[in-house]
Amino acid sequence: MTGFIKIHPHFLMLICSSDDVFSGTLSFSLEQYGLMLKNFHISLELTPPNEHYEHWRFICDDPGQLNVPSFVTFIKSIEHYIFITMNFSPEAAAQQDKRSKTQPFHLYFDDMFFDINEGSLKKEPSSKIADAKK
Repeated sequence: MTGFIKIHPHFLMLICSSDDVFSGTLSFSLEQYGLMLKNFHISLELTPPNEHYEHWRFICDDPGQLNVPSFVTFIKSIEHYIFITMNFSPEAAAQQDKRSKTQPFHLYFDDMFFDINEGSLKKEPSSKIADAKK
């Protein structure tokens, strides 16, 4: 069933709390049969690459608390997109940023959604983006 549930990520806000320990907030909306439920936020901790994982990973206290099918798959997909596809590193971003390391920084996800049926992140079709901007 196409379009049953979609998750629309808005942004990931990250902050370096101390000793290169990063935490963050993921903001997103849910769409079910075209009805948008907006402004959900979930807190995340980030773990750096180590001998078991080649890239940064999200740790979410209880992703089941939202009662959204495939939410863990969504978290893994957005993690893959950020840390593998974009090759993003919170440490590198904090070092390049001229602000204090304790100032939050944001990654924005324009025109993206997670399709529950296919289990993957996608770009919104350009025709839908144009219609939304009218």
